[in-house]
Amino acid sequence: MKKLLLGLTLFIATLSFAQAQTATQKVYAAVVKNQPTAVDALLSAGADANAPVEMVPGFPTTFLVLAAGNGHLEVVKALLKNKAQVDKPDSFDVTPLMAAAAQGSLDVVQFLLASGANPKAKDKDGKDVLATAKEGGNADVVKLIQSKL
Repeated sequence: MKKLLLGLTLFIATLSFAQAQTATQKVYAAVVKNQPTAVDALLSAGADANAPVEMVPGFPTTFLVLAAGNGHLEVVKALLKNKAQVDKPDSFDVTPLMAAAAQGSLDVVQFLLASGANPKAKDKDGKDVLATAKEGGNADVVKLIQSKL
């Protein structure tokens, strides 16, 4: 009887863990595939907009850093609508604004700044948003960041 109860408990725990991973994996897939409607639906159903995502083991990032770094404006909007933290950094202290600036995505940079993103943030190497924008090569993004400093 004890073995049966232990087995049942382990089975239920495994199912619960698998379901939690599945929600995060589904959000990750929708973010990467630029599917804002799916992102919104998953987050509205209870998935965590701030869940860590490990693309490389030991180096978590966020859904918002991924979306911003890929220039997916509508996904960024869906994430922020569902309480993603606008300045939550990844494991290298790169913020979503830095990721968007590095990609040269003016519309995402504008939206993040309007949503309260910190234009003075720095990563672990001390590189700030302006330096990241300059590396991105979009002169309009650089001008916008400079105007916010």
